[in-house]
Amino acid sequence: MNNPTETTEIEEFKGYLQDLAAVMKKVPGRTDWKYRGFEELVLECGRVMEPKPLPKNIKQGQPRLCYANCQRLVLKNRSLTYVEGYAMAEGVSIPLHHAWLLDANGYVIDPTWETPGCCYLGIPLATSWVTSIWNSRKQKGRPDELSILQGNHLEDFSIFKQGFPAEALAETSIS
Repeated sequence: MNNPTETTEIEEFKGYLQDLAAVMKKVPGRTDWKYRGFEELVLECGRVMEPKPLPKNIKQGQPRLCYANCQRLVLKNRSLTYVEGYAMAEGVSIPLHHAWLLDANGYVIDPTWETPGCCYLGIPLATSWVTSIWNSRKQKGRPDELSILQGNHLEDFSIFKQGFPAEALAETSIS
């Protein structure tokens, strides 16, 4: 991503999220939380990632079901890493909360969007930790195909209050 146009897109993308994070810091309450909102969490813990076309061995998932699409694939293929964050879809002018996968080389694999987005900023999560969250939600009779971040209210906002536990973040080949 050394192209000046890509750099500008990423700067604008991050700037938009920084503006939203600044607004969330002005909302009353949550002053003792480590992160006041999704944007702040992703900006601090996330990394910019580069997309590539969907590999032929991975089937296109259902539109608008990014969490379910990625969760199913990461459980079938342990060489993939589950990621949540923000991405820019083709033809959409704002970052969207989204889930995708990383391959072993650190490239984005997006099984939900027909055309990969132009910008991805997300947090790679360890499969074992994500699986423990899903299993805990299932045992409590809660949906398991929700976003880990947006569904964190089911865990009493633990990630936002304290941050990620050490075992939550995946080791990947991206810096």
